[in-house]
Amino acid sequence: MHGFITTISLNGILPNLNYQWKPLFEFQPPHIQRKLIRSDIRVEQITSEKFLLDKLWIDNDDFFIVTEGLITNIEALLLQHNVNNTEILINKIATENDIFFEAFTGNFTGFFFDKKNNHFTVFNNQTGTKKLFYFKSDSYLLFSTDLFTLSRTLKHLNLNKTLDNDAAYLLLTSGFMHDDYTLIKEVKQIRAGEYAKWNGKKLDLKFYFHMNDISENTDSETVIIEKLDNLFKKAVTNEFEFEKKKNFIPLTTLSGGLDSRMTALTANDLCFHNQLIFNYSERGYADELIAKLIAKKYNLKIKHIPLTYKGLLSIDDVVAINDGLSIYSGISHSYEAIKQIKESKIGIIHTGMLGDAVLGSYLNGTKKNKPSISEGMYSSSLLKKVEPIIKKSINQYNDEEHYKFYNRGFLGMNNGFLCYELIAESSSPFLYPEFFSYALSIPRKFRYKEKIYIKWLKTKHPDYSNYIWEAIGGKPTNNEFLRFYYRAKRAVVKRLPIHSMWKNNMNPEQIWYNNNPEVKAYLDLYFKENIEKFDFGLELKTDMINLYKEGDITEKTQVLTLIAAYKLLF
Repeated sequence: MHGFITTISLNGILPNLNYQWKPLFEFQPPHIQRKLIRSDIRVEQITSEKFLLDKLWIDNDDFFIVTEGLITNIEALLLQHNVNNTEILINKIATENDIFFEAFTGNFTGFFFDKKNNHFTVFNNQTGTKKLFYFKSDSYLLFSTDLFTLSRTLKHLNLNKTLDNDAAYLLLTSGFMHDDYTLIKEVKQIRAGEYAKWNGKKLDLKFYFHMNDISENTDSETVIIEKLDNLFKKAVTNEFEFEKKKNFIPLTTLSGGLDSRMTALTANDLCFHNQLIFNYSERGYADELIAKLIAKKYNLKIKHIPLTYKGLLSIDDVVAINDGLSIYSGISHSYEAIKQIKESKIGIIHTGMLGDAVLGSYLNGTKKNKPSISEGMYSSSLLKKVEPIIKKSINQYNDEEHYKFYNRGFLGMNNGFLCYELIAESSSPFLYPEFFSYALSIPRKFRYKEKIYIKWLKTKHPDYSNYIWEAIGGKPTNNEFLRFYYRAKRAVVKRLPIHSMWKNNMNPEQIWYNNNPEVKAYLDLYFKENIEKFDFGLELKTDMINLYKEGDITEKTQVLTLIAAYKLLF
């Protein structure tokens, strides 16, 4: 929601700028402001005081750099390059390598100004866990981690901005952006593993890290399991040890799934015993009960936050967090939960984000397949309208898994980090570059249906598999018959008129909408009061009205997200 913004005049002196940032929520920690002001460039950062010394802000005669988020391996790089402070380190590695940031690990993004050559570079981390946007015209170049602040700056500079109808239809179907889209046609995203460099004449965008560069390995299953385990422990240690040195408390998510379980229990095995376990779901659902059983067994302190329908009412708050980049109901439950965390010493929220995908859940078979047009959509009601946009996106990929990662994963699922970062930093050891790269190099025959994941679990951590895996309704197994049996049994139990942890789901939005008149009244009023206020154009507006009136709760929230985002950005 905050971070940094840079405005560069390409033709002389910048006019006076007063950047407009979103107000902090009352539950957020204190933030500070830092500025760099020159005649032709203005940089400003609004960032949490947590880990302040680890967010780079270095200004000298040779260069300027600002980073947002955490670079967790600075100490290791200091040793590797035999230097004793970060300023000398950055000067050395930036002189030796234009893409010096490829050596960083962590949840980071940054801006680098090479003063000697008058070159500017912005960079996102390898898996796009931070947001980064850019605008380019003949007169100005803007980079920002916050789309709202960039949008307001365009207005201040009298620069044109228009609604991108393609992006609007992506939001109404996929529920998230694809490729480099934002809802502002003139503003694009800098994606996972991507950087943009201005050399004085043109702006070049390139990938310094891409899944296309990962080759399939020839390791045996035994070697694969050994390497996975060692690299995962290294990844967990990297983020937990970094936090420990700063005297913060780790907040670790735990649900009924495997990914958060792997993070929490591996950290516990590595002697990070001060974790506060964080669980949120509808009261009595499997996610709560499984997490509590695990926490009790391993003597982990757990905080459960029961979810209610009230998260669905936080339309404007949630869209302010995600800038309309994804459906608001996708993270409204996280927002409802995170604002109830009162512990001020939380440093990093540790997750299992995208763990299942890294280990095979995005595969539809053991061979490469082209993605299907409707893959992963929240709604197919407007499929005909979005089909040419999706086809254009699909044509960039020869592999359905890569398509899913760079769109659903990095541009959709990763938005879950945005809520967590309201109160702390965030991470996932599955996205640690070394682990991520090795896991994606494992042959598909091992990763399909997450078989290697289960084999790793049962071989190295058999006690972790003593608890139900929410995804299948039974203990983790590669036995196809048992998986089918567990799922069938759960489906039957859901339909029986008995109390069960399988009733509903983690956040049963349709049931909340159906059973709470307050929800229906609030959403309907929001729609009615706003749909006529803004110029969506006749075709898009008609589609929004029909989708809201005829759609389910998910489709209604897709429409409301677009309305709220337009109100925020235009």
